[in-house]
Amino acid sequence: MDEKFWLRRWETGDIGFHKEDPHHYLQRFYNDLHVHPGDQFFVPLCGKSPDLAWLHGRGLNVTGIELSRLAVDAFISENHLNGEWTTSAGMPCYLDRGYKLYCGDFFLLKDHDLGDVRAAYDRGSLVALPPEIRDRYTKHLAWLMPTGSRTLLISYDYDQHETHGPPFSVPIEEMTGLFKDSFEIELLVEEEVIRSHQGMAARGVTKLTEFAVMLTRQ
Repeated sequence: MDEKFWLRRWETGDIGFHKEDPHHYLQRFYNDLHVHPGDQFFVPLCGKSPDLAWLHGRGLNVTGIELSRLAVDAFISENHLNGEWTTSAGMPCYLDRGYKLYCGDFFLLKDHDLGDVRAAYDRGSLVALPPEIRDRYTKHLAWLMPTGSRTLLISYDYDQHETHGPPFSVPIEEMTGLFKDSFEIELLVEEEVIRSHQGMAARGVTKLTEFAVMLTRQ
C-alpha cells in the first residue's frame, strides 16, 4: 500500500471511509482537548472530513494535511471557501481564514509548519496505515506535537483475519505500545459498533470495537 493506492481511491470515488457528519466522539470529548477559540489545531490525513469544518466552527485555526488534491478541492467546494493556493513546506497549501490545508506527504511536515499547535485529532489516520508504517507515523506525530498538547485518537479492534484493511485493526494494546514512550494515554470510551458499520459487516467482520483515547504529549 502506497501513495498511489490512496490517490486511486479518490480518483475512482472509492471513499467509503469518508463520513458525512462530524464524528460523535469528537463532539463528545471536544472539551477534553482543552482548546480555545484562536488556538492552532492539527488534523493529519484529513481527506475532506466534515470534522475540519466543525472544528473551524468552534473558532479554531485548523491545519490539515491530505495526500489527494481531489479531496482538498472537494472540501473547498463543499464548504464554499474563497481562499488561495500557495506553496508552504515544499508542497501546495490552501489558505483561507482559519484554514491551512497542505496537499502532500505527512512525513514531510516539520514542527514549525504547524505553528503553535495545541491539539490534534486522528479519526482515520492510524487505522489507514499498514503495520510497517505505524511506528514511523506515531514517532513523526510525537515530533510534531509540543509538550502538553493533546490528541484525540479513534481506532478499531476486530479480527484482522476476517477481512483486510483499511481500516486496519489497531487494538488498544498495540496502540499503547506505539504511543507510550511519548504520550500519556487515557482510554475514554470503548464500544461494540458492528451494527452501525454495515460496510464492515458486509466484508465479513463479526465483531467491531471502536475506541477513543486521549494522548497527552509528555
